[in-house]
Amino acid sequence: MPQTPPLDYHATSFSQGRMDFTWEELTPEESQQAYADWEAGKGLIGGDPRRRPNAHLLPPWGLNQPFFRTLALDDERGDNGARFRADLASDRPLEVEIGFGRGDFLLDRAPRHPETLFIGYETKIKATRLMLQRLVRLGIENLWISDDDCRFSMPRLLPDARVDIFHILFPDPWWKPQHKVKRLFSPPFVDLLAAKLRPGGLLHFKSDVKEYGELVRYLVEGRDEFSPHDPALAARIGDFAPTHREHWCMRHDRPVYAYYFVRR
Repeated sequence: MPQTPPLDYHATSFSQGRMDFTWEELTPEESQQAYADWEAGKGLIGGDPRRRPNAHLLPPWGLNQPFFRTLALDDERGDNGARFRADLASDRPLEVEIGFGRGDFLLDRAPRHPETLFIGYETKIKATRLMLQRLVRLGIENLWISDDDCRFSMPRLLPDARVDIFHILFPDPWWKPQHKVKRLFSPPFVDLLAAKLRPGGLLHFKSDVKEYGELVRYLVEGRDEFSPHDPALAARIGDFAPTHREHWCMRHDRPVYAYYFVRR
């Protein structure tokens, strides 16, 4: 197995963040509104890609690189679309990380599992560009990344029951009421995860905000498609490099809340 170069966890400006995150069980009306907002494309980070100028074109820095955008797979200036489609159509196991940040987790995990195909989503374009430079420099060949919002991309690109593991590590809780629509976890998002995970597939979630973890558990365990959280399932992840946020939490003795759910 190739040796993964050590990752540089340089000093960060992370703060404790807001710990007054609160939530309540959804009323039928609130759940219905969540689906209506989803259908209307509300909450997508960066807005609806279909409304962006030249959305059918890849940025120059992404051409012929392991990078894709959902609406630009047919950009004939590069071979991105053809190679990505071929990888996705293979029978290789697939793991997806949503919100990879600096990419430390994926940059460590992909070389550990060369037989597996990996996809990473991160809506911050600068972070995506830096991640692309790192994975190319390291010569990692089983990892694709995108700066699309996964809520727009995955319904259009990933076949149902294709994903073996979803990793969602330290997502932004969007604690302000006016930003709630941007929050990743909602009833339609859990529907999406259930559709794309294969039976026996794993949802791997972490946060340093206890209340967000409780919300995720409420939403996921409320679906018949998922088994209840089982800490023993952490063994399926095996050895891993922590994300930059998790590394910060460990250095500052902050608790991390991990959840593992299996798709029935």
